[in-house]
Amino acid sequence: MKIHIKNIGMLDEAEFEVGDLTLICGENNTGKTYATYSLYGYLDFIGDKPKPVLFEILFFAINNYSNYVKIQDDKMQINIEVFKKILIELSGLLIRNFKTTLLEVLAGKEEDVENSVFEDDLLLKFSRFIQSVDNEEKLKKVFDFFKHSPTFELCEINDKTIIFSYEKSKERFDERMHYNEDAKRQKFWLLLVAYIFSRLYPRPFILSAERTGATMFQKELDVNKNEIVEQISRVSVKDIEETVFNVLNTRYSRYPKPVKDNIYFVRELDEVAKQTSFIKKSEKENVLHKEIVELLYQVVGGKYIVSPEGIEFAPGAKQRITKGKFLVQRASSSVRSLLMLNYYVLHRAQVGDILMIDEPELNLHPKNQILVARLLVLLVNAGIKVFITTHSDYIVRELSNCIMLKNLSNEQIKKLTKQGYSKEYGLESKKVKAYLAENIKGKNTLRAAKITQEQGIFMETFDEPIDLQNENQGLIFEEAMRSKGDSNDK
Repeated sequence: MKIHIKNIGMLDEAEFEVGDLTLICGENNTGKTYATYSLYGYLDFIGDKPKPVLFEILFFAINNYSNYVKIQDDKMQINIEVFKKILIELSGLLIRNFKTTLLEVLAGKEEDVENSVFEDDLLLKFSRFIQSVDNEEKLKKVFDFFKHSPTFELCEINDKTIIFSYEKSKERFDERMHYNEDAKRQKFWLLLVAYIFSRLYPRPFILSAERTGATMFQKELDVNKNEIVEQISRVSVKDIEETVFNVLNTRYSRYPKPVKDNIYFVRELDEVAKQTSFIKKSEKENVLHKEIVELLYQVVGGKYIVSPEGIEFAPGAKQRITKGKFLVQRASSSVRSLLMLNYYVLHRAQVGDILMIDEPELNLHPKNQILVARLLVLLVNAGIKVFITTHSDYIVRELSNCIMLKNLSNEQIKKLTKQGYSKEYGLESKKVKAYLAENIKGKNTLRAAKITQEQGIFMETFDEPIDLQNENQGLIFEEAMRSKGDSNDK
């Protein structure tokens, strides 16, 4: 997925590609967070609020292209050119609709997004992909794309038409759909487009740089639940949804959406803790998943518990609590910083997600920064996309180590066991996209960093301050030794 951004926050204009692992580095106030927040908002917009947009495109398709869509015997036959046009139209609708949501994502003013542009190319690429089935390999890829649908089946595709069977969906038909062809066509399109969305766009989960604050004030945030209940008791049933929205919007409207979503996540941890991620579910049978759980424990250093008193942390605990526990408000800043990552990995993660972290190094010792980098690599290899912004040279260098590790044989990797490596930590360079946020001629933009399998990521933003500090240290040491020599001469 390639993203084009213009005039969003402090980012003047940039284009970047989202890989399995994407990282953005750079100095402060160059637009890294705006790239992260706008991408998160867009993916959340598609995943959380697609229905108004979907209905708009459905009515567009029915009204303008109904003659090109035939329904017979629970099969829908679509002209391939029409299918492509509908996907392109849908892409435009998504972009136009998201611009109205961007204001909420950034918690800014209307003038802040007046000239903003956010575009992606996924649906345009998919429209070309659908139309290019000119050999067996491409045909297989198209069938593979649609094979996971629980509601329909791709029957045939050629350069003229694409045919779907909705035999699986009969149980979902209401009475009207059995005799109303327009209602059936609308339902078919809804299922089809919703499936395309779910396959193309990853489900986002974000850890904002303000995540420690959301954790710190969890008890205070819970007061809002009582406020909501109180206000609901005063209104009629038809006004309940609007009342809840108004209360929450009034409380949190000044926060960017990623920060608000972190607040909501922490408030609902008691429910989140009842779920089990695919990683935790299969850790006993899957070597990679077991490594993720063990490394996560090594980074966190204990166990979180949601109790009536609040969120508690038991240091050193895996299953049984042996050293006591205390509220996270009294724990170290690293415990608060890692809380949401811990609950995401163990309870919320799904294959195909995109995990977005603003400054994963937040409040962490360099040793733990290195371990977090390794954890991110394992998550990528487990099927979760990762998107980070970072100021940590430790994290970037460790990601490079894992890229270079992929070059080694199993025998060579075994020699590095004491350093904590195994073959699971190897990362293919083609999965990684890295960018440097910088100001060029007065404009903040992103520049792609060089990545090779042999040497990893070339991120020169750290070179100058490291070299300068080494030079200063040498100069100071020389002056100190000269001063000592002069003193001895006297």
